[in-house]
Amino acid sequence: MALTDAPVFVSTGHSDRKARMRECVADFSKGLGMRELWLFLGWRDVRKHYQRSVLGPFWLTLSMGLMVLGLGILYSQIFGQAIHDYLPFLAIGFIIWGLISGLIIGACDVYSGAAASVRQVRMPLSIYVFQFVWRQFITFAHNFIIYIVVAIFFGLSPGLNVLMFVPALVLVVLNGFFVTMILAPLCARFRDIPMIVQSVVQIVFFMTPILWDPKLVPQRAVFLQANPFYHFIEIIRAPLLGRVASLENWTICLGLTAVLGFLAFHFFARYRPRIAYWA
Repeated sequence: MALTDAPVFVSTGHSDRKARMRECVADFSKGLGMRELWLFLGWRDVRKHYQRSVLGPFWLTLSMGLMVLGLGILYSQIFGQAIHDYLPFLAIGFIIWGLISGLIIGACDVYSGAAASVRQVRMPLSIYVFQFVWRQFITFAHNFIIYIVVAIFFGLSPGLNVLMFVPALVLVVLNGFFVTMILAPLCARFRDIPMIVQSVVQIVFFMTPILWDPKLVPQRAVFLQANPFYHFIEIIRAPLLGRVASLENWTICLGLTAVLGFLAFHFFARYRPRIAYWA
């Protein structure tokens, strides 16, 4: 390839930034149009981990279900809460956290784990993002069976409030999509970041009301309100428990989604041409 044909990756010109953004939008548009491919690949990724097993992907559900049951019995005694109140609270928290943490930690390996395909196969880079998010959603759907079982066993009736679960889930998945757009290229470039992300996620788990009820924190401590994971979990957990998430929860989640989406598309547009070299 002639030197004059080489792509220019770094430029401060306004027109170049607009061109990169147009290419980014075109990439995602083409990726979305190839949904049959990434839907199949995402489902195949889940199945291949459980080939020749009797339960297949439902091992995910069984393992999380047993963990929720064991921790529910133990911590309901520690916190002095009735099991029929605490176990549904814990089950939903674990299911949602599984989705959120899976999206964050797994995003680090999206491009580095598919390096051969990224370098050799010419197709929109957004396909790998769609494939990954779809795979995490399939895992969440399997784990959601735990909530259904718990709700039936304890006679949980959320009523019409449960309808708010749908937009809340869409919001969480959308934010996972934006996080992947940032972390996937970043972790392909800097291989120490995945370890940092895993450590941070483990710390945040204990600081987020999953094992413990927010009501146990006197006067709603500042660190709880400043924790974005709490708000995203709450907008899903509240309707599944028959409650309504607060306006504050929704306002913070919508605001974070807008900011993260803006940053994600600009970040991905700027560094998308370099991903093949970093993977």
